Amino acid sequence: MIIYLVRHADAEQKKPGMSDFDRSLTELGKETTRKMAIFLKKMNLKIDLIISSPLVRAVQTAEIIRDILQIQSEIVNINELVPGSDFQSLMKVITSFGCENILAVGHEPHLGEFLAWLMGISKPIEFEKNSVACVEVSLFGGSGSKLNWLIHPAMFTWIETI
Repeated sequence: MIIYLVRHADAEQKKPGMSDFDRSLTELGKETTRKMAIFLKKMNLKIDLIISSPLVRAVQTAEIIRDILQIQSEIVNINELVPGSDFQSLMKVITSFGCENILAVGHEPHLGEFLAWLMGISKPIEFEKNSVACVEVSLFGGSGSKLNWLIHPAMFTWIETI
C-alpha cells in the first residue's frame, strides 16, 4: 500500500470567536496547493482515494488536489487525521478502505509523528505546509514502512498556474 501524506496549505489566522476547525486557506495557500497538485499530476501518481482531516483548511487542500488530478471519487473526511488522534486507529481506518494508493491530507505535528511511527523512528519528520511524502507501508504495526520520497514546497514554486 502507498500512502501519500500531504500537509494542508497556508490558512488564515484564527480570529477572536473563530474555531480552529473553521480556518480557511488563504489565497497564497490555494495558489501553492494548485502548484503542488500540478507537480503531482506531472508525476502520474495513481491515487484511488483521498482522505482528509475534517478541518476546513485540510478539506480545501484536498479538494484542489482532487480537481487538478481529476480524481473521480469523493473525499472522505476522517477524524483520525485530526492532530492528537491515535496512529493505530488511523492505520485501521486507512486499511479498511481496501485501496492500494491513498492520499491523506492532515496537519502538523500529527503527520510528521505518524510518518515517524510508520517508519519506526523516534524523531518526527517535519512537514512544511504543502509538503508531500510517499510512504510504502509494508507492516501495520507502527514500523517497517519505507519513505520513498518527500517533496518540499520549494521544489514546485517554479510552476505556473492558471
